[in-house]
Amino acid sequence: MPLDLALLNARVRTLDPDRPSASALGVQDGRIAVVGDDAEVRALAGPATETIDLAGAAVVPGLIDAHTHPFKGAIDARGADLTGARTIDEVRRRLTEERARIPDGAWVLGFGLGYDVFAATGARGALIEDAVGGAPAFLLFMDLHTGLASPRALELAGVTGPVAFDEQSEVVCEDGQPTGELLEWAAMDLVRGAIPELTDDDRHRLYVAQLRRFAALGITGTHAMDGSLATHDTLRRLEADGDLRTRVVAPFWVTPDTPRDEWVLLAGHRDASGERWRGGVAKFFVDGVIDSGTGWLVEPDTEGDGTLPFWPDPARYREAVGFFAGHGFQCATHACGDRAVREALDAYRATGAVGVPVHGSLRAGERPGGRGTDGPPSPASPGPSPDARVQHRVEHIETIQPEDLPRFAAEGVTASMQTQHMMDLAPDRSDNWSRRLGPDRCDRAFLTRAIWESGALVALGSDWPVVGLDPREGMASARLRRDPSDPGRAPYDDQAIDGLQALLGYTRNAARAVGEDHRRGTIRPGFDADLTVLAEDPVDVPAEDLMGVPVVLTVVAGEVVHRAG
Repeated sequence: MPLDLALLNARVRTLDPDRPSASALGVQDGRIAVVGDDAEVRALAGPATETIDLAGAAVVPGLIDAHTHPFKGAIDARGADLTGARTIDEVRRRLTEERARIPDGAWVLGFGLGYDVFAATGARGALIEDAVGGAPAFLLFMDLHTGLASPRALELAGVTGPVAFDEQSEVVCEDGQPTGELLEWAAMDLVRGAIPELTDDDRHRLYVAQLRRFAALGITGTHAMDGSLATHDTLRRLEADGDLRTRVVAPFWVTPDTPRDEWVLLAGHRDASGERWRGGVAKFFVDGVIDSGTGWLVEPDTEGDGTLPFWPDPARYREAVGFFAGHGFQCATHACGDRAVREALDAYRATGAVGVPVHGSLRAGERPGGRGTDGPPSPASPGPSPDARVQHRVEHIETIQPEDLPRFAAEGVTASMQTQHMMDLAPDRSDNWSRRLGPDRCDRAFLTRAIWESGALVALGSDWPVVGLDPREGMASARLRRDPSDPGRAPYDDQAIDGLQALLGYTRNAARAVGEDHRRGTIRPGFDADLTVLAEDPVDVPAEDLMGVPVVLTVVAGEVVHRAG
C-alpha cells in the first residue's frame, strides 16, 4: 500500500540515536513507515497520498503533556479569567465585566485567582460582593485547591459555620462565621453543589472545544490527572464521535472517603481502553498546596501550617497504594510538600516492587510487519519487552528533603514536574509561596535539574488549568526558571535545564512515564505517527522566543488533527 501521508522539505528531529535527523517521513496505517530524505519518501507515495511540503518547518515527536485536567478543567475554567490579576481592584474589575456579560440571577464564576492578591487582607468573599452586584459568586484559585465564595453563594449553599470533613478540608471561619475561603475539594464542593448543573450536552461541547485547543497547541497526548468510570464513558463517546483528537491516559481518582468496595469495582476496569485512550492508573492526593498551608511539610511553614496530610490516616493511603499496585495499576501521587513526597516514596517502596507491568492495551496493539503489493515494507509495531514495567510516579515535588532526592532514581520512581508553577515566584522570595516555605526550603524548590541529573526519569507537563496549557511555555519555563513573557525578571534559581532536555520531558520521557516509549516519543519506523510540526526547532530557538513559534501541524495516529490557517 502507498503512504497515507508524506511530510517533505522538513527538519525532522527524531530523538532516535540511530538516525537523529531527516528531511522527510512517511506515514501508513497510523504508523511511521519511513524516515529519510525527500526522494526516499516520494518514491513510496501514491496518487492518494496526502503530500505536504513543510517549507523547512521542524517536525518533532508528538508533544505529550504529562499532567493535565482536560475534563475537570473544561468545567472549572469558566467565567472570568483572573489569571495574572495582581490586585484586588483588578479582580473586581474583571468580575464586574463578567457580571455584566451573564444573565440576571446567574452565578458569577471565575478561575485563576492568585494568592498574592489577598496578602494584605486575607481571602474574604465580602471583598468581591460589590463587584458582582450581590450575586452568588464562586472563584477558583489558580491551583484549584482553594475557592472563594461570596456571601450570597454561602447563603444559597447553606454554609453557615465550620464543617467537619473526612479529608483535610476546611471552611475557613472567624468567630464562627465563614469568611468565604474554602480549602480543598470537600469544602469547595459544598458551594459548587449549589451552582446550577450543566447539561450533559453542555459538558460534552466544552470537552470537544478543549480537545481542539490541545491539538491546536501541538499536543498529541496527555495524562489526565483526575477521572472516574464516568470519564471512561466520556472518552468512549468522544472517540465514537471522532472528537478525541488527543490520546488520553485517564486515571481513577482515589480519595480518603473512597470505600474499599469501590476500590474493588475500579480494579475490574484496569484494562479499559479505546484506540486513543486507556485507564490503568490510580491517582492519589497525599497533600494540598503550599500557598494555602495544606501542603504536607516535614516542618511547619512560617505561618505554622503544613503539618497535616490530605489523608487523615496515612496508613490508609499506603493501603490504597498497595491495593491498586497489587492489581496492576500504575500509581500517581500528588505531593507538593517535602513530607508528602517522602510519604509517596515510602508507600511505593512498601509495595515490594518497582512499578507494575505495562498496560494490556499496549501489548494488544502490537502488529507484525509485512509488505503491501505496491508500497513500502510495513515495519513491525514494536512491543514492550516481556518483563517491561512502568514506574509509579510522584506529581509536582515542589520541595524535597536532600536525603529523599536520590530515591527517585534508586527506587525507580518517576518525577512528574510542572515548571510553569514557579513562573510567578519572585527571585527575592517575596511571593506567598516563598514566604510560607522560608529561605532554606525555597533553595530546594522544583529541583528539576538536580532530579534529572540524579538519573531519575523526569516527565514534564503543565497541570492545566492551574497554569497555561501551551507546551511552548512549559519548555521555555523549564529553560528559564521564570515567566518567558517577562524578560526583565531574574531566574528564581539555577535549576534550569537545556532545550533538548525540555523537549525530551515533553516527548520521550513523558511516553516512558506511562510505559509507552516503545511506540511513542520518538520518530522511528514502526512507531505511532504522533507528530508535532513547529515553524522552528524548539531545541534551537532561544527560550525567550519559543512562545512566538507557530504550531504548523498536529498529527495523531497519522490523522492531521490540526492545521495552521
